[in-house]
Amino acid sequence: MKRAVGLIIGIVVSVICFAYSMKGTSLEELKAGFLQANYLSLPFMLAMLFGFYWLKALRWSWLLSPVTPLTTRQLFPPLLIGFAANNILPAHLGEFVRVFVVRKQHKVPFSTVFSTVVLERIFDVVAILGLFSVGLMFTKDLPDDYRKSAIFLAAGCVFVVICVAFYLIWTDWFLKLTETIIGWVPFIPKSLTGKILDMLRAGAHGLAALRSGRTVFLIMLNSIVQWLLNGLLAYTALRAFHVPVTPTAGLIVTGVIAIGVTIPSSPGYFGVIQYCFAISMAAQGLDIDPSLVLGASLYYHISMYIPVTVLGLHYLHSLGMRVSDLNKVADDPVDQDSPGQTLNTEQEENSAVMPQQDPSLDSP
Repeated sequence: MKRAVGLIIGIVVSVICFAYSMKGTSLEELKAGFLQANYLSLPFMLAMLFGFYWLKALRWSWLLSPVTPLTTRQLFPPLLIGFAANNILPAHLGEFVRVFVVRKQHKVPFSTVFSTVVLERIFDVVAILGLFSVGLMFTKDLPDDYRKSAIFLAAGCVFVVICVAFYLIWTDWFLKLTETIIGWVPFIPKSLTGKILDMLRAGAHGLAALRSGRTVFLIMLNSIVQWLLNGLLAYTALRAFHVPVTPTAGLIVTGVIAIGVTIPSSPGYFGVIQYCFAISMAAQGLDIDPSLVLGASLYYHISMYIPVTVLGLHYLHSLGMRVSDLNKVADDPVDQDSPGQTLNTEQEENSAVMPQQDPSLDSP
């Protein structure tokens, strides 16, 4: 019932967002835009899409290196399965799905794998906000309010980086400070405080690879390149529909989409991505035919949705799993183990979470 209610809310949000993106246009104008679009851009977009996900798998292998030496090739299928699950399951449950797949295939504890996914999101947020700020600062005729927002976001990125550095280098001190700060908030129960501290403590053990400065730099560089490619995807889609924008517009669209997809929506983020394209163009004060912007957003969306979903389901089938299995994983991702296996015993959790003392793992 809870899942059904969430799905209904998501569909309503998607319909409202899509209706807004249709404002000022019509199906005939949208059709005309598709007929005039330049589809020679599609091979380049698919190449950038592959690079985007391959870099994600490479970064994931670096984050997991202290626990298990998995290669990019080994992690690419679980990654695509997870993103395909986001495209077909409600509530953005793909992250749990890909964690489960790695756990099932390679016997890595759930908490360890999930902690790397959480840290991925931290690096993604820093990279996206940084590039979004660059896009705003280098956009001509941008309102002063948006330029001030860019400066604020850049400062926020620096603050997050500093917090992560303190967390990784001075973990005990960071945990004590966090406990003190949470204690000042009267509405947070002690049980929740304990869970937050336990999660941070476990994450610090599982993410010991990031104590290497070189590794942190490479992971951050990897994250920036990932989202540059995503920004170029958005820019290429806009140019394919003859929308007169600069590459910085792609960075702005990517930043807005990254924020937009966090709200409840239908599987695959339909409607939300179209809305994000529309408000990104409006925010830049560009007087552009809305049918072309909508067409570009659909071109961008479909060119990513179909390949990721098809390839992810192919990898899922090759593991002997079905879409119905993903729903079971989403219901209880921690306790779902493959038949005959017990991957979450206390002994295994402790041995797998603690990083191996191997000097070769100090850098990717």
